[in-house]
Amino acid sequence: MKWRGVWKLARPLPLAIWSVPTVFMGFLLQTHSAAKAMGLVLGLTLLAAMILQGVVTHGLNDLYDWDSGTDKETTGIISGGSRVLAQGLLGVRQIWMLVIVGSFIYAAISWYIFTVRGWGVLLWAGLGLFGAVSYSLPPLRFSYRPFAGEWGALFPTMASGVLLGAIAKNASMSAQIYVGAAIYGIYCVASVMQHHLADMEADWNAHPRKRTTPAYWWLQRHRSPLQIITGYEAVAMAVALGAAMWISSVFVPWIAVAAVALAITYTTPLHGGPWPLTRRDLALKLLAVAGVLSIIR
Repeated sequence: MKWRGVWKLARPLPLAIWSVPTVFMGFLLQTHSAAKAMGLVLGLTLLAAMILQGVVTHGLNDLYDWDSGTDKETTGIISGGSRVLAQGLLGVRQIWMLVIVGSFIYAAISWYIFTVRGWGVLLWAGLGLFGAVSYSLPPLRFSYRPFAGEWGALFPTMASGVLLGAIAKNASMSAQIYVGAAIYGIYCVASVMQHHLADMEADWNAHPRKRTTPAYWWLQRHRSPLQIITGYEAVAMAVALGAAMWISSVFVPWIAVAAVALAITYTTPLHGGPWPLTRRDLALKLLAVAGVLSIIR
């Protein structure tokens, strides 16, 4: 096995701006005092999140998107998989082995944290694993079905990651944490839909057809996919506004994050080639990081 291939499959940059902020979103929203072994549990939670995304999710996504053909045809720069199969850095059997081993390690870490923090860990860790697997793995294969990818897999995985981040500090939960998980999950759904824009043609020509929500809205409904993405961002902004008014001022920056994201998406040129799409894709991801950092007091 080529370790360069494992590194490339994991895609460290997406991990740094996706998995790590997800855990810290919940950790920073947790206002209860630190429970025992907080440092160890936080470290393990971060490791589990990175394994779930970098190995399990990315591995399955690479396998099935390569098999359907979308990763072979895409012009996306940071979308379209890790390309380890195309470059011969890893084979199908090696990726399957990594997915299986990664799933076992994730489960083992979750079990240990359960012994320290209680039953909530199993619920949210199980939901996260379900979302990661069901996104690409048949028969559910949610990413190939409009609206199912974001609500059947992406939202529960991201929201559960926030909740597990809070549990890493203390198992006691509050409305602030649950609402924060909802805002973050909705925002991440919008961000991933923005990410899909560069792959719409390749997804639509895949076998089976990868009917992501943007591709479906653009190529079957013949309507702008930006309508869906800005709609999600508007919902995230509305929830953040309500949370800032009735729960905590900690959510005020998230109103701005969602508003700026909406403006960026609204100005996205759908016919300008991959680079303008990539710049906006990265901008939305970095905005999420800024939102998480804004919680630090």
